[in-house]
Amino acid sequence: MRRKVTPIFQDSFQKRYWRQIIIGIIAVALCLGGAIWWLKHRSDRPSATQYPILGMQLSQSDGYQDFDGLKKDGIQFVYLKATEGASYKDDNFDTNYSRASGTGLRVGIFHFFSFDSSPERQADQLFKAVGSQTGDLPIMIYLDYYNDYAQQPPAQKKTQMALAQLVTLINQHYHQNCLIGGAPSLLKRYVPHKGDYPLWQTTREQPTLATKNGFWQYTMASQIPNSDNQTNYQLAVFTGTKQQWQTIK
Repeated sequence: MRRKVTPIFQDSFQKRYWRQIIIGIIAVALCLGGAIWWLKHRSDRPSATQYPILGMQLSQSDGYQDFDGLKKDGIQFVYLKATEGASYKDDNFDTNYSRASGTGLRVGIFHFFSFDSSPERQADQLFKAVGSQTGDLPIMIYLDYYNDYAQQPPAQKKTQMALAQLVTLINQHYHQNCLIGGAPSLLKRYVPHKGDYPLWQTTREQPTLATKNGFWQYTMASQIPNSDNQTNYQLAVFTGTKQQWQTIK
């Protein structure tokens, strides 16, 4: 019997075909690997050159925190939730405050403002809950709509007066400056004499309200840039200079 002979050109074609298949598979794998790396390491952090001071906002919902690890990852300040309204205290506040204060991080505290409670009752709750644990940054009063207030916002003048009174009570009690935080739309509506207060602006976009020694919370859930920590945080940057950072309190 005659042996079947495969033409040389057919053998070469098959080799080229399988070579192209293998190259294609490798290319797809490299693209997928690159995409996964980019998703893992991408950062929406504003320019580190323009805003070198990085920090975050924390509450009991964030769970246990390794504050030494956060500092090693480049975090320079933390704002800890202390109280809300006239009766609520964050369950992790005392522990977070004690542990964060021992790391060299700058620590601030914040009170979540209530549209339903009087400024006197809110101030009393803050004073009882935190005592002298007020940190070395301005005390923040944070504004956000809750329940049905997003659809039916509280009266502007009444809220402005209550907010101003709460600021005065805190200033008089602690002799410490106040910082007012929230989305720019709320700050614009409810903060009287905005130039008198440093602002914490929560927005993905470049902050639009002028403020001295303020903060920009640019995300509600992002990982710390260039860190192996996979946890999502509410990250923020200080919008002043390094020199101003040394003097803010």
